Amino acid sequence: MIEVYISGLAYDTLSNAPVVLLKERDGDRILPIWIGPNEAGAIALELSGMKYRRPLTHDLMKSVINGLNAVLQKVVVSALKDSTFYAKFYILASKNEIIEIDARPSDSIAMAMKFKAPIYISDELENSFIELTMTSEDTGVDSDAISPMDLKKRLRNIKPEDFGDFNL
Repeated sequence: MIEVYISGLAYDTLSNAPVVLLKERDGDRILPIWIGPNEAGAIALELSGMKYRRPLTHDLMKSVINGLNAVLQKVVVSALKDSTFYAKFYILASKNEIIEIDARPSDSIAMAMKFKAPIYISDELENSFIELTMTSEDTGVDSDAISPMDLKKRLRNIKPEDFGDFNL
């Protein structure tokens, strides 16, 4: 598994959808995942450290998990099927039992932030990452790092098939 962290949120103007950017902890690649506006809002609130005055869905989930004397151990973005990413929560229950729960990556990421739990990408998704380091052939510039403008251009030109095998 590849550990990642939230590098940022972006907005894809072509699809009118938010994108969460997951950057590998020990490398220079990112995995963009298009998400819904509500989940983007929850992630943005967590990133900013702001609290909503009343509990939102992810706050409620955290309260329920804590109330059961359990903890979110980790989340894993586990698969890509038909242009859709899948994820799983791994909850450590009170009897040292690990409970695996299917979830959307956006909800998983928001919950990982609430619990300060690690986020991983399955090794099977290795080819779904985008390299942040580029050669002069890629950019036309003799540089080792991609600029924000180059990243924006590269994200705009991504096609679903660029993420690898959709028929897992």
